[in-house]
Amino acid sequence: MLEARVSFAYGEREVLKNVELSAKRGELLAVIGPNGAGKSTLLKCLVGILRPIGTVKLDGLELTGLKPAERARLITYVPQSSLPQFAFTVEEFVEMGAYITRGSVEEALKRVGLWEKRSDRITSLSGGEFQLALIARALAQGSKAILLDEPTSHLDINHALDVMELLNELKREKIIIAVLHDLNLALSYADRVLVLKGGKKAWEGPSKKLKAQIIEEVYGIRARILEVEGKRLIVAWPEG
Repeated sequence: MLEARVSFAYGEREVLKNVELSAKRGELLAVIGPNGAGKSTLLKCLVGILRPIGTVKLDGLELTGLKPAERARLITYVPQSSLPQFAFTVEEFVEMGAYITRGSVEEALKRVGLWEKRSDRITSLSGGEFQLALIARALAQGSKAILLDEPTSHLDINHALDVMELLNELKREKIIIAVLHDLNLALSYADRVLVLKGGKKAWEGPSKKLKAQIIEEVYGIRARILEVEGKRLIVAWPEG
């Protein structure tokens, strides 16, 4: 179980205001909210890139006071996808995740379906393949929790679905928290949803209980949630 209650400010600008959350194995927690809501900042506070005021506990162990190498064995951060500047091979790129924890690079690459491309240059991968390589690097780290910042951004729907299917599998063995821009992916794949607005928690609960009214209030739009072949889909349009 990952449990946190955090606040964070850049100077006098308060970005997170006493945000509380919990996540556990077997569930995918999606963090959603408009731009500037504090979603990425929250992940960086949980993983230790930023130092929040409050507590972050994994299975009862306080993470905020741990050294980076100790924390890396427990929790992993996958940033928003951006193309690498150096032409590492795929295998070398994933090995960076295993450097501290000595995790299995081969197992990680096979898990995401990139083992056959291990000798290819990371710069030659498609956007979807590179996102899978980022997840493989996180898997090679061997931590208990993986936090992903918009893992489907800039991907076409086919690759986005591949990534979400993979996360759906990984949640059985790891704690998975993902910031998602696509609300329909969040509703389709997340077991629970945390909604942020203005650095505060606006709502948290099972995705099947998320109401259109919450989406309207948080995003300032009109919205409806429909049932299509057992899936919940959001239809939205501007106010007025």
